[in-house]
This record gives sequence, C-alpha cells and structure tokens, in this order.
Amino acid sequence: MTTTHRAPSEDGAPRVPGSEAGPRPLPRSVHAWYGTGAVALGVFNTVPGLLLLIYLTDTLAVSPALAGAVIFLPKLIDLLVSPYIGIWSDRTRSSWGPRRPWMLAGALTLPLLFAAVFAGPPLQGAGAAAYVAALFVLAALASSMFVVPYTAMPGEITSDYHERSTFNTWRTAFAGLALLLGGALAPVIQNVPEDPVTGYRLMGLFMGAVLVLSMLGTVVGTRRAPRPAFRPRSEGLLAQLRVAFAHRHFRVLFPANLLMAVASGTMVAGVPYVTANIMGEPAYTSILMVCVLVPLMAAAPLWKWLSLRVDKKRAAACSAAVFALGGLGLLLIPLWGVPGAVFSSVLVGVGLSGTMMLPASMLADCMAAEDGSGRRQGGVLSGVWTSGEAMAQAVGTGLLSLSLALSGYVESGAGEVVQQSGTALRGMLIGSTLLPAAVMVCCLVPLMFYRLRDPGAGPRK
Repeated sequence: MTTTHRAPSEDGAPRVPGSEAGPRPLPRSVHAWYGTGAVALGVFNTVPGLLLLIYLTDTLAVSPALAGAVIFLPKLIDLLVSPYIGIWSDRTRSSWGPRRPWMLAGALTLPLLFAAVFAGPPLQGAGAAAYVAALFVLAALASSMFVVPYTAMPGEITSDYHERSTFNTWRTAFAGLALLLGGALAPVIQNVPEDPVTGYRLMGLFMGAVLVLSMLGTVVGTRRAPRPAFRPRSEGLLAQLRVAFAHRHFRVLFPANLLMAVASGTMVAGVPYVTANIMGEPAYTSILMVCVLVPLMAAAPLWKWLSLRVDKKRAAACSAAVFALGGLGLLLIPLWGVPGAVFSSVLVGVGLSGTMMLPASMLADCMAAEDGSGRRQGGVLSGVWTSGEAMAQAVGTGLLSLSLALSGYVESGAGEVVQQSGTALRGMLIGSTLLPAAVMVCCLVPLMFYRLRDPGAGPRK
C-alpha cells in the first residue's frame, strides 16, 4: 500500500492535505498496534511524574529543591538531544523504514534503565539524588529513541485528515490504560512490601516488563504500515529548527501543547502529596487515579466526535476548560471531601483525554502539511514536540517542588513520619490544584491562533 502526499492548499483558510480524494483507510490492526506504543509513553511519563518526586523526598531524604532539579535535568538534556534523534531518524534508510529501527533500539534499552532508576544502592540525600539523576538521564534518552519516531508515524503513513484522529484516538485509549497501570496499579505494587525501598524496586521491575511488551508490540505490529518515500532534508539542526518554527501552525500549536503538559505534570505529581497529607490516606492515590483514567479512556471517542463537528481546535479548547474546572474542584477537597474529590477527578480525566488526543492529531496534520514538499522533516517536528513535552512535564513537577520548598515542606527518609505545617499543606494543595488549572487556561491563548483544519470543510463563517 502506498500513501499519497499532497501539497497544502489554501482558499481563505489553511487546509491540510488528506481527505479530498478519500484515501483507502489502513487496516485496523495497524491503528491498534500503533496505539499500544502509548502504553510505554504513558507508563514512563506517569510513574516518574506521580512517584519519583515523593520517592526522592520521602524515601531517599532528598530535599524538595534538589529533587526537583533531579527530575528537571534529564528533561533538559533530552530537550537538546531529541531533535538530533529526529534528524537521524529522518535520514535513516533501512528495509524497516526510517522509524522502526530507532523504536526497536528504545524498546531494548528503556525497560532496563527504568527499572534501575528505582533499584539503586543504599544511598540517601545527595548521593541518592546523583544516582537517580544519572539513570533517569539515560532512561530519558532511551525513551526519546522510541517516542520521537513513534510520534512522526501518523503524519507519514496516512494522508487522511480524520484517519490521523483515528490513530490518536487509539493512542489516547492505550495511554489511558498506561495511566491506569502507572497511576493506579504502580502505587498499589509499591505499597505491597512493608519496606518502601523494596516496594519501589518491585514496582520498577513490573513496569519495566510492561514497557518492553508495549514497545516491542508496536515495533512488530506496525510492520504492515506504509513506508512512504521522502527526501530527507540536508540542512543542519539549527536550519531545520528555523524551518520548523517558520511553520505558522506548528509554532502556535507547540506552546499550547507545552502549557497543557505543564498543567498535567503539576497535577499528577501532586496527587500522592494531597492524598497522604490533605485527605489523610495514601491509598486514595490509586482511587483518584482510577477516577481520572477511566473517564480519560471513555472520553477519547467523544472528543473525536466533537472534533468532527466543531473542528479539532475548538474541541481542544473545550477539553482544556473541562480540565481546569476539575482542578478548581480539587482545590475544595477540604470542604467537600472524598465525594467532591471523586467528581472533580472525573472532570480532570475527561478534559485530560482531549488535551492528550487532539494536539497529537493536530501535530500529525502539521507534519502532513510539511510533507507536501516531498521532503521528510517529521522526525525534526516530532523531536521538538516530544522533547518540549517532556520538558514541560518536568517543569510541572518542578513547579510543584518549588511550591513545596517555598511553603516549608519537610523531606523524610523511609519509615520516618513528619508533621507538616499548615503553610506547607496550603502550598501543597494550591500547587497541586489551582496552579495546574491556571496554567491549563493559559493554553487557550496560543490555541486561538491555530488555523489548520479539514480540507473537506468549507470556509468558516
């Protein structure tokens, strides 16, 4: 099967190549196997986002400020390296196509490195922070070898505007499964042994196994996908980045997605702190994550349906608003307790579903518009996108760690019990709920200027 790539056209409103001639859809198995890769992405983002900060502060006795730096540093390095991975992937020539060899390399290395992050030597304080930082850097680079080419695929293997939404609907559904594994099951596994250190090691091994199955499944399952021929760009990184940010649709979509990722990263990192210190029961972490993740999976088809009715940009704005409402509801946990926390978490999950699915589909549209030149640059765009997204999630975790540090949160070692001050509790709650809601609202500003839409739709009145 071959896929036709058409140059973008405009008649009063920018259009995406793809649906004018109604290309033949790809087999559903390709959609599904592509989607399984999101399990790996979701687990690698969710487990560190949810548990790594509290693992450092409450098990390894690392100060909140240093713990935030440990999580931020790998993302900074990844930000610098991922665009190069995109360029190298664009220039790769193999019988497997340009993307799958890189994905295989990531699949063989990330699971081991991920497990090693939570299986360090018996260190505490600065020594433990140095070990975790080193392993997390390597894990982040291994993740990029998979994620960057993976993200580039939908914009290359189909020219249909709405089929790219189908790919990302599958991706969001599997991402929901990943978040269920990483957000609900991982804390349960970690709490099985009485010794928290042993619990984190057990959890890391289990999630490493999930990673390898998911990633290898995607590499093998997408072998039937088309491998369109492109001429890779010969320019260096800086020249290609200039081209990427000269893409007027990408340069407004990119900051909108960054703000969405900052918001979700801040909120996810705050969940275990809120359940343990505000609600008084760490076991509520898994319950609230289930309340987020089941609606997240269920809502993905609804957001696709809405995007067909009102376009992807407006649907994405609606999803951001729903997320923000849920965040404001969580701020009121001290007033309305567990029932209100459950209801607000459902809203967060419904909103998060759209903020995950729709920007990814819009990115694929941007890539397809670029492909009208016949020159491959999807790897560069996806490299910038994924590294920026990872950095934004780390910034979200960093914002929470900053809130903890400024409000006087006291770190502790394994088995220690620390009574936090009222100021620390207020800073923790605001940093975990109101702050991410406010950041999510900010994404609406750049989103207003996004203009790329379905070529089958007439000019918008």
